[in-house]
Amino acid sequence: MVGYEGHRGWINYLAVRPDCQRQGHARQIMEEAERLLREAGCPKINLQIRSTNTEVIAFYKSIGYRVDDVVSMSKRLGADEPYQVEPL
Repeated sequence: MVGYEGHRGWINYLAVRPDCQRQGHARQIMEEAERLLREAGCPKINLQIRSTNTEVIAFYKSIGYRVDDVVSMSKRLGADEPYQVEPL
């Protein structure tokens, strides 16, 4: 899912089926997402990855993404099951 709210582009929920990974599919999807955002005038793309997902972090670094010095915050509004994240 790719979105652009006029300030930053966002990429959410990129996934490749496990038996299809390491064949270039994610790279192709990202190239197309970047193309679409560039055409829309988007100056920067943001995405969020769980800090424990080191393989995915390595993938994004390999295609030119870097870790920003920001804190991601959230607030759950529903009654879904809470998850544990280590505090800063």
